[in-house]
Amino acid sequence: MFESILTVALIGFFAGFVFSMPVAGPVSIIITSNALKGNRTYCIRTAFGASTVEFFYVFAAIFGITSLYSSYKSAIPYLLIFGSVVIILIGVKIFKTKLDIDNLDETKIKKKPKTTGGFRTGAILNVTNPSLFISWLAASFMLFSFASSIGLNTGGLDLIVEQNVIKIAEETDTNFKGLDSLKTATEDEDKAEISQKEKMSSILLALIYAAAVALGAFIWFFYLIKALIKYRHKVNVNILNYLIRGLGVALIGIAFYLIYQGIILL
Repeated sequence: MFESILTVALIGFFAGFVFSMPVAGPVSIIITSNALKGNRTYCIRTAFGASTVEFFYVFAAIFGITSLYSSYKSAIPYLLIFGSVVIILIGVKIFKTKLDIDNLDETKIKKKPKTTGGFRTGAILNVTNPSLFISWLAASFMLFSFASSIGLNTGGLDLIVEQNVIKIAEETDTNFKGLDSLKTATEDEDKAEISQKEKMSSILLALIYAAAVALGAFIWFFYLIKALIKYRHKVNVNILNYLIRGLGVALIGIAFYLIYQGIILL
């Protein structure tokens, strides 16, 4: 059991850390733009809020996604549109930001930190991001398939993820890489049904995996925030303003794309 716990914890931490690196997502853009303004506490709270919601999404990707998806599916367009409105409002606020030399004074930042709203912002952005369901299912499928192929003990999570992938693929017409061979393997008589005892232990492992993913994501954002705040003084304040405004425009662009996707799904 200890071997399984260690394996899924390491896989989860790796996934959370590495898959959080791209800076094209709304959460990453908001954290980056506020870190460039020196809002350390706000950024950390945003990262914590996003990571907390990600924990629940990852756990749902392992357990319950197939039963939840049918009821969740009808709400996806509305979640996309609502989340996009929130993103537009934040993007406009970021675009209107104007730093001056005084704003770069670290001592003033510490005296007047932006301490409210960060957790709520991070949580809302991830709650209204339906793609996290499928993206984490796909990521978990890839990671556990690889771990199983090299002989690592995942405590049965690889079998559960396989079953979820097949059911979701059939329901949504989503193409997962390697699905054809996966179906053959799952239908093999040598693959027995997961017992109730194994399923209970797998629930514990799934909780550990989800927590490790959330921790990995938070650690990445923590060090990103730290690096951005530390080195932002080396960048000309006018360039910082252009960078922040550019991030605001990018955020608004993402929001309109998500609104378009939501309208298509209605």
